[in-house]
Amino acid sequence: MYSNFMQNPDMLDALHSSSVSWDDAVQRAKEYQKIFARNEELQDFYNANKPNLLQKTFSGYAETPLLSTQYFNASVAAFVSSFAGFMSVERDFEQPTGLFYWFDVLGVSDLRNIIPNLGPDNYQDIQTMGGFEFEVTPSSGTQYSVIIGRKILPSSLRVKVVDKSSATTVVSKYELIDNGQGTFMAVAGKLGSTTVPTINYLNGKVEFELGTAVSDTTYSTITIVGKEDVTGTPSNTIGASNAHVNDKRVIAKMQQFGLTTVPDMLVAEYNIASLGALKKATGSDMASFLFTKLRELYTKTINYKLITTLEEGYNGNTLTDLDLNMNSLKGTFYDYRSRIDLFDSYLINVESALATKAVKGVSTTAYVAGNQAANMFQKGRMIGKFRKNDKMTYINDLLGWYDEIPVLRSTDIQENAGEGTFYAIHKTPDGQMAPLARGIYMPLTDTPTVGNYANPTQMAAGIYYQEGTRIMAPELAQKVTFKLGI
Repeated sequence: MYSNFMQNPDMLDALHSSSVSWDDAVQRAKEYQKIFARNEELQDFYNANKPNLLQKTFSGYAETPLLSTQYFNASVAAFVSSFAGFMSVERDFEQPTGLFYWFDVLGVSDLRNIIPNLGPDNYQDIQTMGGFEFEVTPSSGTQYSVIIGRKILPSSLRVKVVDKSSATTVVSKYELIDNGQGTFMAVAGKLGSTTVPTINYLNGKVEFELGTAVSDTTYSTITIVGKEDVTGTPSNTIGASNAHVNDKRVIAKMQQFGLTTVPDMLVAEYNIASLGALKKATGSDMASFLFTKLRELYTKTINYKLITTLEEGYNGNTLTDLDLNMNSLKGTFYDYRSRIDLFDSYLINVESALATKAVKGVSTTAYVAGNQAANMFQKGRMIGKFRKNDKMTYINDLLGWYDEIPVLRSTDIQENAGEGTFYAIHKTPDGQMAPLARGIYMPLTDTPTVGNYANPTQMAAGIYYQEGTRIMAPELAQKVTFKLGI
């Protein structure tokens, strides 16, 4: 049934429209297929093993007259048309509690995060081309002796001296240069005469004497830079260290977190006599009506859970420096048009803040806006930035596209008087990372139809589902609150 339903061109178009890419749409379709396949498998099991089972233990999508197909259609349609495709990664769960996972690149020796899936990389201690830097603490004397602990390539060492008498006053800058023969050479007067400078290339022991002591030990710096012999035979000379041998060794580590789904239920009551009379008298199809309303109700519950989870779980900074009030504007941003231009240009700052949090190649893939903020996005039509969604059927829906980026309007986002609030969010094109995670254990499934013994024309049928939502990657959402002025 699912395959047939998804072959509908309108449904395929809706699925793609509510996804960030075709890859994301295909990934979502696969997860939905697994969800509904499980229901069909269980239904086949009960039909084969318990044909006389009067009380349906697990209902199918083709059993209950009038309503069963509507439940199935409502599930698929709600999944496709909700905010879930823009805000979350959706996964089918084999158990009520499931795992979401991703991979980080860690260091072998200390498990430090070198390239996390999200967040800043930590590669600064991985010296390219075998290069390294070693800081020497300045002293009041002129003689220095340090062990770097690395096998040094001859002719690669430099001792850089910056002699300062204060934080801003530089007395002199000069270098001691490795001559490749185990000693240093320098400009006349920069090397001392009482100690012969030496370089042990096997363990990095360096001894040198400055011509004069640095003027101030607090502000002056002495830095040794060089190249390490990382491919040659390791040195066993006393003082040689393997402290850096693992700097460039990395492993992939699977990271994960759990999500627990929660069962929920909706109950529909109707009068079968009125249903039949309505059908005969007016030709109205109550089944279609129920499908429409069921889809709307389920879609609204999905969107509400997504928005409230984002609102409650958001823990990043909030951008608040945009003020469109005329009394606070300066320069030329006074007229109506210029303030719309100001709002448009501010979105660049928002995307930059989002990219700074996630570090990776992140751009805004959707805006989730409160009602007042959504009004500001719509005003972009006068500068050719906003395109309205003509198929919108409810206030909390896909409002349109700003610079071809979807704008989702939700009255569940809390906004103070005179302020607008929205979130700029990013979902990766492959559909693997998003601000929220949504696990689905059971789609909409119908319960047995129950009659009223006191009045047999009254009937009730319930539907239940089990799913869960939680914050997955808060780095992929940036909250903005701004002052309204137009």
